[in-house]
Parts: sequence; C-alpha cells; structure tokens
Amino acid sequence: MKMKKLALIGSCISMALGALGMLYCLPFLFSPLLEDIVGAGFPFVGGAILFAAGLISCSINNKKLRPAQPISYA
Repeated sequence: MKMKKLALIGSCISMALGALGMLYCLPFLFSPLLEDIVGAGFPFVGGAILFAAGLISCSINNKKLRPAQPISYA
C-alpha cells in the first residue's frame, strides 16, 4: 500500500512539473524570432511527455482489478 501511494505522489509530481514546464515555455512560442521558437519547442515537448507519462502512471495506478474470469471456449 505504501508503494502505491508513493507511485501516485510521483505521478502527480510528474504531471505538475510537466504542466509548469509547458506553461513556462508557452510565451516564447509566440515570439517572432526563430531562435526563441526552437529554444522553447523542445522543452515544451519534454513537458508534454512528462505530463503524459504522469497521467498514464496515475491511471494505471488507480485501475481497479477485477477477479479473474474463467475462459470459456464455447
């Protein structure tokens, strides 16, 4: 139970840091300079990956397991 709570906390932290990273890079994506757009694009994608990984981890961690059903080959 302790590991499940630790995994949930880690996934929430990953989602929060990913979202903050994307929000930090967002103003630079509207810049007219190509250097700003390229420089902010890679961290924005990294933040999106962090957010998505945290969301997937959170959903797997909170999945309710059903009892095993016997396989019928009818």
